Order: sequence, then C-alpha cells, then structure tokens
Amino acid sequence: MLGLFSRNNEEIDELVRLAAERTGNLYDKHKLCCSESILVMMNEGFGGGLPSNAARQIGAGFCHGMCGSGCSCGALSGAVAALGIFLGHHGEEGLRRKKFQKTVRQMHDQFRERFRSTCCRVLTKKVKDDKKAHWENCLMLTRGGAEIAIRLLVEARPELVKKADRDFLESSQQVEF
Repeated sequence: MLGLFSRNNEEIDELVRLAAERTGNLYDKHKLCCSESILVMMNEGFGGGLPSNAARQIGAGFCHGMCGSGCSCGALSGAVAALGIFLGHHGEEGLRRKKFQKTVRQMHDQFRERFRSTCCRVLTKKVKDDKKAHWENCLMLTRGGAEIAIRLLVEARPELVKKADRDFLESSQQVEF
C-alpha cells in the first residue's frame, strides 16, 4: 500500500511542477498577468469548462493587486477564483460551503506563510523601481500561487489528477482566445 501512496504523491508532485511551469510560461512568454495565467492554466489544464477567453477575462480585474491598487496579490486572487470554478459550493462537483471556505482559507494562509504577505504592495515593495526584478518577483509569486492551488485542488478532487490535460500543461504554445 505504501508504494501506491508514494507513486500517487510523485504523480501529484509532477502535476504541480507541470502546472507551475505552464503558468510561468503563460505569464512570462505570453504576457498574461498573474491572475490570468493561473485562471487560464487551471481552466484549460484541468477542464474547468469555461471558454478560453472567459478565464482570461475573469482574471483581468485582479492583475497588479486589483488593477494597480496594490491590494490582494493577483496570483492569490486568481488562484481563489480558479478554485471557485472547480470547488465552489454552487457547482455540481463543488464542495459543501464550509469545506470550500476552509479550502480558500488554506489557499490564503499557505500563500501568506510562503511569501510573508498577501498584499501586492508589500510583495513588490523592494522591486517596484526595477522592472526586471519586479517581473521576476511576480513570476515567482504566480508560479507559487499555482503550486498551492493545484495541491489544494487535487486534494479536494483527486480524480482530476487522471483527468488533467498533460498535453496542455507540457505545451509552451499560446492559448487561442
């Protein structure tokens, strides 16, 4: 039994790695913002059911900490929105309300623990005057947000490990909008 558990963890670790790489690719090479990158990756990579452009459109308002206001990090906001697509308590395959709320709190708390803040202004303060460093910092936050979100997603819906679109996750091609 331990071998099966270990193999499953390795499979999840590989899926998380692929998801983070694809999210980073969408951010870095295809110029989607943090929240758009996570929403598009999760929707396309795990069968969220939204039209491709809808995921990007939903994420657009979260970019740069709520469109430059510096509030909640867009990577965190995009991850929470994506978790809502898959786990929201109004959906057919969603979680019960309290379980969904607990999962979203876990997303928030794990992001804060890993990056020491959830505030875009705080997370980018040291790099705000260096465009390259700012870009790299946000890329790291975006990839990290995706990693946390995917782990929470497959914990809640383990069947998505087998249903994941690995071709999309392994690709570096632009998503057609």
